[in-house]
Amino acid sequence: MSENPPLVFIVDDDEAVRSATRLLARSFGWNARAFGSAQEFLEALPQGMPDCLLLDLNMPEMNGVELQLVLASRGIRIPVVVITGQKDSPLAARARAAGAHALLAKPFFDEELKQSVEEALQG
Repeated sequence: MSENPPLVFIVDDDEAVRSATRLLARSFGWNARAFGSAQEFLEALPQGMPDCLLLDLNMPEMNGVELQLVLASRGIRIPVVVITGQKDSPLAARARAAGAHALLAKPFFDEELKQSVEEALQG
């Protein structure tokens, strides 16, 4: 990890979760940007790569696993921490198989998020 604060991107279609997670990330001293959809995130990628991606699984149009697969197909490797309301679902298992570093169940504790992202950043 560099001397600069990590840049964490949050992709979640739930505005309340997205906003709260962005505020929490900033409280940890991280730079954070939030996106309401996988497509919105993909459109922002040319502006800069995040150090870590906090990714909701269940989103309309393109779910979290589909986004992971798009990134992989483009050769983009970003540590991913998945946030989901259904940690034991088949979709969560697919996210793990697609390379997610960790899966956090909503609602999660602040320290769970911090620890998961820090571990993801360390590789």
